[in-house]
Amino acid sequence: MVGFNKKINRNINIRRYRAPQSFNRIVKKENKIMFPKWGFKIFFYFIFLGLLGYVLFFSSWFKVKEVMVEGNSLLSKGMVVESIPTGQNIFLFDIGKTRSNLIKQFPEIKSVEIYRGIPNAIKVVILERDGKITWQSGENIYLVSDQGEVVRKIADEEGAGLVKVIDKTNLPVVPGTQLVSPNFIAFVTNISSSFYDMVNIKPLDFEVGETTFDVILRTDAGIYVKFNTLRSSKKQLDNLKTVLVSKRQDIKEYVDIRVDGWAYYK
Repeated sequence: MVGFNKKINRNINIRRYRAPQSFNRIVKKENKIMFPKWGFKIFFYFIFLGLLGYVLFFSSWFKVKEVMVEGNSLLSKGMVVESIPTGQNIFLFDIGKTRSNLIKQFPEIKSVEIYRGIPNAIKVVILERDGKITWQSGENIYLVSDQGEVVRKIADEEGAGLVKVIDKTNLPVVPGTQLVSPNFIAFVTNISSSFYDMVNIKPLDFEVGETTFDVILRTDAGIYVKFNTLRSSKKQLDNLKTVLVSKRQDIKEYVDIRVDGWAYYK
């Protein structure tokens, strides 16, 4: 058997290869700006508020165009309407300022309420002062409230049916000011309403001089009666009745019952 010697040529270069490797390709993602959903909501919310604000405060839809007046009798509607500013935004309309201006401008007004009527109307509800008596100073006649405040100047026929007081000193009178006290008003109205029932004589009018503490009542019997406005009207009428019952034939000009417990007549 023939044997062969196997020779290895060491000069032969033996290349060794690495096992192939797999590589994953890395793709760089582009940065994108993402607007959050809540941002859109806020954006549209402000847009909505802006449009709403424009409609409410700047559009002609909510500008005051009509003025309604209720409760007026002494004042004409036209006078009140002319004093109410129109063309303003109804939500920005200054009710407090308008109320104060009306009360200052019109002494006839005791109180006033103002309401907004959406979309473009203003309602004015007036409570006027009660005309309790008339006050004559010189040729001028004024309506006076139960609180003694001058309401306004009137014509003589407007005061028909009311107690009339004539100021013999002819002092100037300013509407809207306090002329006499509420007690004075109560006194003369009480005397006037009770006089005929007490003494069967019709009262005509009152006269005052330098002070309202003393007042003279003229009657259709041709005599007049002097009263003290600081004393009880009922007690003075009782005293007058007593004097007239016993001395009526002797009284030709006047009866003075201003002093408690005494009566003077002429």
